Amino acid sequence: MNEKGSNHQLLKQNNHNLIKKHIYRNSPISRVEIAQQLGLTTATITGMVNPMINSGLLRETVAPTDEAKGAGRPRMMLEFVPEAYYVCGVDVGVYNTNYILTDIRGNVIAVRHTDQPLGDYRVTLEWLAQQIPAFLEEAAIPKEKVLGVGICLPGMIDGSADIIYDIFYEGWTEHNLCAELGQRLGLNVEVENNVRARAISAELFDRMVKSEPFAYFFVSFGVACQMIIDGKVLYGQSAAAGEIGHTVVQRNGPVCPTCGNRGCLEALTGERAILQQCRDIMAAETPTILRDLCPDPQCLTMDQVLLAQEMGDKAVSSVIEDAIEYLGIALANTINLISPRAVVLEGRILSVPKNQARMLRTVEQYMFHIHSGMIDFAFLPYDSDRGARAAAAVVVKEFLSRSL
Repeated sequence: MNEKGSNHQLLKQNNHNLIKKHIYRNSPISRVEIAQQLGLTTATITGMVNPMINSGLLRETVAPTDEAKGAGRPRMMLEFVPEAYYVCGVDVGVYNTNYILTDIRGNVIAVRHTDQPLGDYRVTLEWLAQQIPAFLEEAAIPKEKVLGVGICLPGMIDGSADIIYDIFYEGWTEHNLCAELGQRLGLNVEVENNVRARAISAELFDRMVKSEPFAYFFVSFGVACQMIIDGKVLYGQSAAAGEIGHTVVQRNGPVCPTCGNRGCLEALTGERAILQQCRDIMAAETPTILRDLCPDPQCLTMDQVLLAQEMGDKAVSSVIEDAIEYLGIALANTINLISPRAVVLEGRILSVPKNQARMLRTVEQYMFHIHSGMIDFAFLPYDSDRGARAAAAVVVKEFLSRSL
């Protein structure tokens, strides 16, 4: 192919991807609106859109306002057909592994929960290779209708290049999970950091990213704050961007079992740290409701800790309040650094209204006053399936960027 033909094909592919992404993010939308917003001709839009309609990926609908009027030529709007394809998302976490099947728009079709936690690479690979086909077979979805499988994991992962730099477990960096699992399944496999995947899901499935910079602050076993800036998810060198949980906030503080440093945010505020502090309370002679809720300290859960807080346990409340204080300071520092327009917060500890209020008070106290009233904060309710759904969004993101 000559250079002119090559450039024409590249331009065609770029326009195809641009139009496909724009329709996905802004549908229902008309051809005229797409042309105006992207600076392309309506002929170009029609040439790109018609094959996607014929393939069943897109469909046309009458604009609601025109339908109500019932007169004149109605505007035809474009939108994705949700059932055109399906996606399997898998959230491999330190507590368990959850599976989900969604359509291309993120609507949940089926779920499966297991008690299998993240561990050795080979063991994890084998049970993923067994569980995923069984899950898809149970859902009765034809293989040709499955866009792919998304896997989200904690750690430093560059989903744009399918590289796992570090997930703090042995063996993972020596293998290519996408290639090995994809070969076993006969499907496209995408991998991503678990919180970065949530930011992608917030953008694509939930349309929460209405302004940027956008920050997704997540508290679970660890703590992370992933960001979308200038329309792109931030990876940084070695995909370590967003790992706020390993910033040191207390000199000579407790050792973090994950990174080995002392006094990092995760070592003070992550669920593992909170549970350990509560076990120490149970082991001491400190009065606490926890002993009645869970006689065996080793079986203590975050749900029991939060219940004790709600029941007025002073010792537990003190642990939670200290954690919230550190988390609020960390988020305020992030806001001062990147000046986001919107922040989404998720985590079991942040699902309690009184903890949300304390978090916002702390953030307000430590962030630049110029930010006051200018940032949209949104707390998400705890949802055990959100991680797996986010993994599915990673596959959709790759599909929207896929060439003709």
